[in-house]
Amino acid sequence: MANTLTNVKDIKVAQSALAPWMHSLLPLRAFSSNFSPAPADRLDTVRVPLIGAPSASSDFAGDYTANADSTVTVVPVVLDRHKYKTVHMTARENIETALPLLENLVGSAIRQLAYDVLQDIFTEITAANYGAPVVPAFAATACDYAKVIEIREGCADVKMPPEMRSLILDDAYFSNLLADDVVAKSFILPLAQPGVIEARINRIAGFDMYETTVLPDNGENLVGMAAHPSGLAVAMRYLTPVAKYDEAGAVTDPQTGLTFGYLRHTDTRANKVYITVECLYGFKVARADGIRRIVSA
Repeated sequence: MANTLTNVKDIKVAQSALAPWMHSLLPLRAFSSNFSPAPADRLDTVRVPLIGAPSASSDFAGDYTANADSTVTVVPVVLDRHKYKTVHMTARENIETALPLLENLVGSAIRQLAYDVLQDIFTEITAANYGAPVVPAFAATACDYAKVIEIREGCADVKMPPEMRSLILDDAYFSNLLADDVVAKSFILPLAQPGVIEARINRIAGFDMYETTVLPDNGENLVGMAAHPSGLAVAMRYLTPVAKYDEAGAVTDPQTGLTFGYLRHTDTRANKVYITVECLYGFKVARADGIRRIVSA
């Protein structure tokens, strides 16, 4: 069973960090996942289910149980990734500032940890794993509604199921799409607030939309992807500490299971408090036709 935070201040700091953790990892909704605060060790294996379409409906012939099977594939994912970020605060810093310094430090650390985890996962989106781009390479200035329709057609060509499709785009491409005339005119009430004020597109052309700034610079010229959950399996667990800490526990979103570990210890010699946030995770290619890459010119 995962450790539970008991100190009121630690609980407050950890809970304030949960929101930026969740927001920064939003694009993970595009993939199949198995997230949980259940304790695990590095190199443990987690089974991530990929649920396919049910079998076709049948003419009734006296038995409702005929053709009841659905296609359920399980992908074993090894928890071979472990990233962390540590911050500290001195007693003097705690006294001299009126700001919630520790909360701000941990919030900044958890954002960076989330970005690093997400970028690491995106390194799996390569030509070797997923083949040719969904459309020919194009520049950010060419990212408009017509291009999204072209990407949609490319997904249909490989029989990617139209349900649960997502489009993850680099921020420059996403920004140009925001300015497209068709998209801009769709920002009418009650859609205007997320589109115009928050620069957010929830859905377009059958895709859930996600903006990102952390696509890897690995020579692939990757600027985005059209994704179905069957394309990539991701797992996340809580790494139970072996050492004794002043406070340690799993911090988890109850709906998605997205989890990070929280550790606090004190250096009495330096009169400093150290907070570490960490993530134990793994990922694996599932179906090669479940993700179609988008690359720059």
